[in-house]
Amino acid sequence: MSFSLNTIFEILTVIGFVYFLFKRFVLKEAPIPASALSKVDRKQITEALALLKKREKTPGEPYKAPEHLMHELTNDLHNEAALRNLLCDIAAHVGIDGQYIRLQFQDDYTKEYAGNIATNGAFTTINLQLHEFYTPEVITAVLTHEVMHLYLLYQGIHFSDTLKNEVLTDTAAVYFGFGEYLQRGYQVIETKLGFSYHKVGYIRPEDVRFIEEQIRRGT
Repeated sequence: MSFSLNTIFEILTVIGFVYFLFKRFVLKEAPIPASALSKVDRKQITEALALLKKREKTPGEPYKAPEHLMHELTNDLHNEAALRNLLCDIAAHVGIDGQYIRLQFQDDYTKEYAGNIATNGAFTTINLQLHEFYTPEVITAVLTHEVMHLYLLYQGIHFSDTLKNEVLTDTAAVYFGFGEYLQRGYQVIETKLGFSYHKVGYIRPEDVRFIEEQIRRGT
């Protein structure tokens, strides 16, 4: 019996789909794409830590988001007053007055970013995605990342390479006490019944633990 090329492709597609269903609903394993689990070179993290220790000397105290804000956002992630207050609280932790930061909201699946920041030194705007599958922990991690961009800009701490600079920003967030929220907010998110997955941030939860261990060891 001979098969055409199209028939072979159809059979492989069916086999792949059956395997997906078996893993998802029988083995209870989420078929997470490799793109959601991309790794950052630990060398970039250690270089970021070395720069922060050289410029900042002392790590920040652990940050704790106000419970009432997290509760309000659990009930309604689109609560703009709670989101703005959370932004101000995060900014205050690193000595920035968040009242002067404009916060804009989006829910645009065509954008690759969870958040971004634009500033000319005097006026700063953070654009924040509010996808339905985000949690308060994800939002806290995203806002923290953007605030750390602003902090590092003010302090003149940066790398010339874009990716290294993003890793520096995440590393700085952990360095200044936001590790708990990055560890929870940077988890892979199941978006649509296990058929789609999403992750924010440049580092992984295990990288957060690595950074915290290096800070504890003073290395």
